[in-house]
Amino acid sequence: MQPSNQKPKTLTLDAWESKSPLNLSGKKSLAVINNASAEFTRPYPDSFAKPLANKAPTSYLSTPLEASTPQPQTTATATKTINPNQLITTPQQFFEWFEQIEKSIDEEHESKYQVHLNKLNQDLDLYGEILEKVNHLENEINRMRNEWQTIDDGTDSLKSACQKYMDERDDLIALKERLEEQESQEE
Repeated sequence: MQPSNQKPKTLTLDAWESKSPLNLSGKKSLAVINNASAEFTRPYPDSFAKPLANKAPTSYLSTPLEASTPQPQTTATATKTINPNQLITTPQQFFEWFEQIEKSIDEEHESKYQVHLNKLNQDLDLYGEILEKVNHLENEINRMRNEWQTIDDGTDSLKSACQKYMDERDDLIALKERLEEQESQEE
């Protein structure tokens, strides 16, 4: 068992293949296994079924020289970020790395919609304010129109009343003149 403060020694895939070349029987065995496994589909986690965004293919991950036992996931390991240059040595580290990649893609995708949603909400607030002002102006115009109509109606009734008084005055003047004429004729 290795000390806990040292990293496990790792080999790259190319170094692994160069240090342990397969002989003819090993290559035949590998071909038989490949053909046999091609008939069966291996179940993958649901998170693998989601297509990734157009990303450049990554280089081969390195393989550990010594197998290490996977550590149970704690809240400290769940929240830590994996350095992109850090070697992945356990399946748990791979799943954490893959989950972070998916989360990053989702956040990037969501951020575009969030910016658009924020802009729409700002526009909606602005249009709401404009609509309030338009409604206020419409109410003010209706109030002024009603007052104008009241004044117009009052002016019409005043005009007709004045016309009536003028007609009555003219009638009284005419009556006065006739009475004066009758009086002067009687004298």
